[in-house]
Amino acid sequence: MPSAPTLAAFAGASLLLILFPGPSMLFLVARGAAGGRRVGVMSALGVGSATATFVLATALGLTAVLATSALALSVLRFAGAAYLVWLGIGVLRSRATTSAPEAPRLTVRQSDWTSWRQGYLVGIANPKVALFFLAFFPQFLDPARGSMTGQILVLGVVFVLIGLVFDTSYGALAGTISTRMARRRGRKRSARGKVAIGLTYIGLGGFTAATGSRAL
Repeated sequence: MPSAPTLAAFAGASLLLILFPGPSMLFLVARGAAGGRRVGVMSALGVGSATATFVLATALGLTAVLATSALALSVLRFAGAAYLVWLGIGVLRSRATTSAPEAPRLTVRQSDWTSWRQGYLVGIANPKVALFFLAFFPQFLDPARGSMTGQILVLGVVFVLIGLVFDTSYGALAGTISTRMARRRGRKRSARGKVAIGLTYIGLGGFTAATGSRAL
């Protein structure tokens, strides 16, 4: 178990890293703006679940194996980029049906699952998370404090919880603002907003493919 000072230092460092704007923040803002507060929150939970998966993989030593394979890292990076581009194209195509009275709607359960899944896939397809944990976590590990695996899991829980607080806030705030603006400006302006959101996804996909996206 990490000591109290170590946990405090780790929480502070994690907070600074999470607050720094990055592709994940833009993704969640775009998700909230496109689908509303609930979609933004569920997408954030998906991203948080992906981060938790990487924490568990780090504790089990799997991320070290991933980091040694350039091919595996490239496959994950390009898969994530392709998925973001695919989401962007989907948003751009859907703008034409915004005003259609018979447009099908997802149930709440289906919508929640879709939002969570999209967030998870975007998060898990980002190999930079694995590399980040390999570089960041060891600085706060102390062999004298017991099991290294246990320490990684404790630190990982702290990191995931801090990330969830802010990620869900980004998604919820973007969704709330988008809903209020849509009510005031009408569907025509909402369709224009979808174009911007779709292009944001595509831009994030291009950035990911070119440089690899940052986890935070």
